[in-house]
Amino acid sequence: MSKYPIIIERDGAIAISDSIVIDGHREVSGRLRVVTHIHSDHTVNLASSIRSSYRIVGTHITLSWLPVLGYPVGSNSVWLDYGSSIKVGSFRLELVRSHHIPGTAQVLLESEDGHRIVYSSDFKKPGRTTPVVEADVLVIDAVYGRPTYVREFDDVIEDLLVDLVKQLLSQGGVHIYGYYGKINEVMDLLRGSGVDAPFVVPQKVYMMTKKVEALGIRVRDYLLAGSEEAEQVLRDGWYIYLDHTSRASSRTPRGASSILLSGWEFEKPIKRVAPRTWHVAFSDHSDFRGLVRYVSGVRPRAVYVVRARSNGAEEFASYLSKNLGIRDVVAL
Repeated sequence: MSKYPIIIERDGAIAISDSIVIDGHREVSGRLRVVTHIHSDHTVNLASSIRSSYRIVGTHITLSWLPVLGYPVGSNSVWLDYGSSIKVGSFRLELVRSHHIPGTAQVLLESEDGHRIVYSSDFKKPGRTTPVVEADVLVIDAVYGRPTYVREFDDVIEDLLVDLVKQLLSQGGVHIYGYYGKINEVMDLLRGSGVDAPFVVPQKVYMMTKKVEALGIRVRDYLLAGSEEAEQVLRDGWYIYLDHTSRASSRTPRGASSILLSGWEFEKPIKRVAPRTWHVAFSDHSDFRGLVRYVSGVRPRAVYVVRARSNGAEEFASYLSKNLGIRDVVAL
C-alpha cells in the first residue's frame, strides 16, 4: 500500500509514519496534530491532543473557531495559509484549499524522496472550487460512498436556496438551521446574492462571525440574539435567524418560515414538509459521482477509505478497484 506506514484508528484518526496524526488523537513521536476543520467528526479527542501538548496545525479560520467551540489551542497552534508548508520530520506538510465550510483544508505530505500522500478531508465540487492534487497515496472520507447517493441538482442548489429565502422573506422572517460552519457559508452566500435582511444569530455563531470578520471576511448587519436591536428586528418581521441544526425543532415565531439544510435529500432539491417548513438539499460534501471524479483526478496507486467518516466504505473501495483499476484499495 503506502511506502510509509499509515494507521487509521476506529475513530478516524489518521497516523502517518509515527510523525503526524490527522483529525483524531494517537500517540505519535512528532507530537503534531492537523485539524482539517471544526466539525465534530474531525475534532475527535482534540482535548486529549491539547492536554498532551501536541502542536495543533490548521488554517487561520479553523484555529480561530476552535476556542469558540471549547478547544483552547492557544499558543501551541501553528496556522498555515493554503499553499504554505512546514517541515515535519522527513515530510513537507502543506494545507490545500477545500470547498466544504470556511477554513477546511486537504492535507498534502511529501517526503524527501518525492512520495506524496493526500488526505481529502471533506469537500465538494472537485476540480472546480476544490483543487485536486495528484498523489501516490490517497486517504479519503467517502461520506456518500454508495452509488445511489447522487444529487442531480448539486450545481443549482445554491441558487435555489437563495431564491427560496428571498421568496419567504417577502412573507416574514426566515429561520435557517445548519451545522456550525455551514451557517457561515450560507451567510456569505446570501450576502453575495444581494440578500440584505439582517441576520440574527445566537452567541456561538455570533462569536464565530466576529472571528472571520477579524480576518477580513465581511458579513455585515448581523445581530446577537437576545440583544435589544435583535428583538426589535424580530418584532418587525424582516430578518434571517440562523442557528445550529440541533435547534431545528424549536418553535418558529408566528408568521415566520423555517428551512433545514440537509445533505441527505437526494430526490428533490427542496421539500416542503409542513405549511411553513422546508428541507433543502444543501450539502457540503460531494455526492458519489463527485467522490469518483476526485479520486480519478488524484490518480493514486493506493487508496485508504476512512470507515469512521464514510457511508458505504466497502462499496466505495470495491467500486474504485473494479472501475478505476486501482489495485490497492482498502477500507479501514
